[in-house]
Order: sequence, then C-alpha cells, then structure tokens
Amino acid sequence: MNDIKIDKLLEIGIALSREKDDDKLLGLILHEAMGMTSCDGGTLYIYDGESLRFHIMITKSMNYYKGGKNDPVDLPPVPMRRSHVCACSAMEKKLINIPDVYEHTEEYDFSGPKNYDKMTGYRTQSMLVVPMEDENGDVIGVLQLINAKDLEGNTIPFKKDYEKVIASLASQTAICLTNMKHLQEIMDLLDSFVRVMSTAIDARTPYNANHTRNMVKYGEKFLQYLRESNNDWQLDAQQEKEFLMSVWLHDIGKLVIPLGVMDKETRLGARLTEVEHRFEKIGLLWELAHAKGELTEVELQEKQTLLAESRETILSANRAGFLPDETMEKVRTIAARTFVDTDGVEKTWLTEEELTCMMIRKGTLSDEERKIMQSHVEMTEKFLKEVHFPKRFSNVTRWASSHHELLNGKGYPRHLSQDDIEKEVRLLSILDIFDALTARDRPYKPPMPTEKALAVLADMVKFGELDGEVLELFRNSKAWEE
Repeated sequence: MNDIKIDKLLEIGIALSREKDDDKLLGLILHEAMGMTSCDGGTLYIYDGESLRFHIMITKSMNYYKGGKNDPVDLPPVPMRRSHVCACSAMEKKLINIPDVYEHTEEYDFSGPKNYDKMTGYRTQSMLVVPMEDENGDVIGVLQLINAKDLEGNTIPFKKDYEKVIASLASQTAICLTNMKHLQEIMDLLDSFVRVMSTAIDARTPYNANHTRNMVKYGEKFLQYLRESNNDWQLDAQQEKEFLMSVWLHDIGKLVIPLGVMDKETRLGARLTEVEHRFEKIGLLWELAHAKGELTEVELQEKQTLLAESRETILSANRAGFLPDETMEKVRTIAARTFVDTDGVEKTWLTEEELTCMMIRKGTLSDEERKIMQSHVEMTEKFLKEVHFPKRFSNVTRWASSHHELLNGKGYPRHLSQDDIEKEVRLLSILDIFDALTARDRPYKPPMPTEKALAVLADMVKFGELDGEVLELFRNSKAWEE
C-alpha cells in the first residue's frame, strides 16, 4: 500500500473520530470504502443480536441511495446463517473476497443479489465483505462492497491490497460506534439518575417535583425561542442538554430538608395544634373556676369572649401573607397574657418559640427555618460533587447550586458578584422565581397571575438582583404559554 493510501486512511480515521452522529459516521465509512476501492455499490448492515439489518444501500450507476434513520431500507433482515455471505462474515469474523458471485454458488446463497439483478437489470459480480469488529472483537455490523471498477469502468475483482485497508477502516468505524454507544449509555444513566431523583422529591413533596418539571418546560421553550429568533445568545444542542440537566437537578438538595420546614403552610405550622389545645385548656380552667365560685357568670363570659377574639386573631395572623405592625402588636399582647396551669405554674398564652413564629412579618418561615431551607443549595452542590459528570456536563454542579445567587451579591450561599454569575445561572434564577410565584400547587401561598409575577421580576431587576436582558428575552419567549 503506497503512502497516498496510508495518508488517506489516516485522514478518514481522523474524520471518523470527529463525527458524533452515528448515521453520518456509517454513511462516511461506506462512501470512503467505496471511494478507496473504486466500487459501484455497497451495503452496510448492523448486527442486532439475531440478524443483520440493512442500514445503508448505495448503487452509484443506478443513482440509488437509501438508508439511515430518515430513509430506512425497507428490506427484511438477513438471518444469521452461514449460507448468507454477510452473515457468514459476521459469524466467523472473516473477510470474504469473491471475484464473481455467479461463479461462486456452492458455499453461499446469492439469491438476493441475483433477484435484485433480475428486477433491475444490474449485474452483481465482484464482492468484498468485511466484518466490523470493535476493540473487544465483537462484531457490530458488516460492510459489503460490490463491483470494483478499473480506470476504464470495467468490473473487476477486488484487489488483495485493499483487504487490509478496508478491514482497518471497518474496525475504526466499529470502535467509534462503540464509543458512541458507551457515551449514550452514560447519558441514559444520567437521565435515569435525574428521573430517580425527581421521583424521590415527588414522593416527599409533589409540588416541588412539579416545580422542577415546570422549569424544564419553560427552559425548553425559551431555548426554542432563542433558536427560532436567531438570537445572538444561542446554545448548541450539547449546551442545551447541559443547561436542562442543571434545571432538573437544581433542587436535589431538598431531599434532606425536613418536611416540617419545606411544606410549612403557616407561621405556626404543626405548633398550631398545641396552641389550640392550650387555648381550650384555658377555657376549661375558667369554667372550673366558675363552678367553684371563683368567677362570676359575667366574668366568665368576658373571659370567654376575650379568649375567642384572641384565638381568631392568632388564626388569622397565622395564615396571613403579610403582618402589619398593628397585627403584630395584638399578637404580642395575646402572647404575654398568663394563666395558672393545673400544676400551679403561671404560664403565658404563647411560648417564646410560638411568639417568634408569629412575629414572622412575611411568609411562614422563621430565620432559623429559613436558614435550614436555604441550605438545600449547599446540599445540592454537595450531592452533585459526588457525581462524576463527563466533561460535556462539567458546568451542571456549578449552575445548579448557584440558582439563588443575585447580581447585587445579596444572594446565597456564596454571595457571588455580578461578574461571577454566568448567563445560564441568570436564566435559571428567573425560571425558578417565576414558577415559585405562579405555581398553583404551593401549600403555603396562592398563585400569582403571570403579569404580576413578571412585574415582581422587573422590580428585582431594578433592585439589581436579576438580569434585565435575560428577563426581557424570557418575557418575549412567552415560555409559560401552552
């Protein structure tokens, strides 16, 4: 084999290693093999464990090309019997070079090529059949070349010099395809991991799993908008997968957040039951005092009225989204009232811990509970750092664990500055906040209309917290629309 063939083989090897699409890779190997051997036709089969499936068929003289995912060959697969030359090549892992199929009829069944010849007027003559073996020696397909040509266009047998060349080419292709398969298996593993984690979160808090799915839906539509509008900020297919992976995993740290914090619907949460029991006990103690003659009927009625009013104030404040100063002062007054318990000890109507919860001006979480809730971001980072992501997903951990950072440095957990917050993180933050505001299944708040939610996000831009350009793109994308 001369230096030109060696150079060509090296060039093809480089091209094969760079190709990431299996369809294109298989088309490339068949075209290059046909070009190097100057043959007229070729067929590439894929081994599926039981038979050889036609993947690509080419006959240049008849201007025939068919195959690939978008134009599959409509022919029955070749059974794995040694009488079929391609199957024999695969089963025995051997190269088969036949000068003329019409003169080589004893060992192999060439009824298929001969029927093809009858239907089309074609004349199948020389044939070179090469198994495609990966690095483990496993056959993944077969390359079959038909009718080698000389310089004058006459059909000739395939030269022995080409056997090693085509065998090498087939082997390189098999290895590339195997690597692609391994990569896909890694991707499938990651996808399975994401589904398992989402299912685990779903089992704890259904609304949170919906939150993640909603964000993924918004993210996919936003990325589609970038493509369709030909926006300068476009992500390629791999970058889109990486971004969406970070969306899927951004809340994985919530797996370890106590449900009493994560699903806390009111300020008191589970403590409300104890408060209700205490107020009921206070009323019973007053009735007992009345029965003993320690309270008059009028005094009892006044106390019961005060207790009922106090209870209603507590219940109302417990559920309110925001507490004004006046309400907070009323709660403090109620909390400071005392009663003598059955053990003779004077106690306040609300404990210090309960009063602390009731003094939450906005939302349902105390400072301590908020810290616990915010720790989910650090847990997300801790979990994802244990996952050995391939290089193409190297940003997932950083992006997923930064979705609560703000451009003004007041986010958490690392208080990143504007220069340290990537555009993908800025988008993730907007998706996260938008869904949190508009979600219809949160146990602790009603949903916010879309336009009002967008107005809240716009205010956050004014306060230097969010990226205005990314928000404008999100608004234009209408990613929330069905």
